[in-house]
Amino acid sequence: MVSASCLRAGTLRLCLALMLGLLVVSGYLVAPLLFKYAGSQQLAGMLAGHIFHSANLGILFLAVAAAMFWLRMDGQGPSQNKLRWGLLLALVLLVAVNEFALAPKMAALKAAMGPIDLLPKDNPQRAEFGMWHGISAVLHLLSTLAAAWLVALGPKDNGASCKSS
Repeated sequence: MVSASCLRAGTLRLCLALMLGLLVVSGYLVAPLLFKYAGSQQLAGMLAGHIFHSANLGILFLAVAAAMFWLRMDGQGPSQNKLRWGLLLALVLLVAVNEFALAPKMAALKAAMGPIDLLPKDNPQRAEFGMWHGISAVLHLLSTLAAAWLVALGPKDNGASCKSS
């Protein structure tokens, strides 16, 4: 019989890996392919925005689930495990800022300027959008690094509760 602590540790690892997967697949596989094959930057950007929105909400849900599993594991609370909890908090904050602050700002800029494909390269609105997009990309990268670090660290007991007898 598998122990409850082993199931929690495995589910925690799965949550962390899924968060990393959502970040990597959306940002470093799907988005570049969209901009390569969608036909227009406007269509690619619209589709990428929807994909990032879904991925971000999934990541936030998984982070809550991971926190709940961590809290139920012995010796895994915030006071005993500051690095892991700090990384999870940083990941949540980075994704939340991207989702709830930068994405609406970029959507408003896109709505105001129309199809970016038709704007000259030196257009001030295009430059402002590029700046916010760059900040968003850096936050996505930092989120990805935090998630990768969390996956590498795993639970504090590193599977000790799952050893078979």
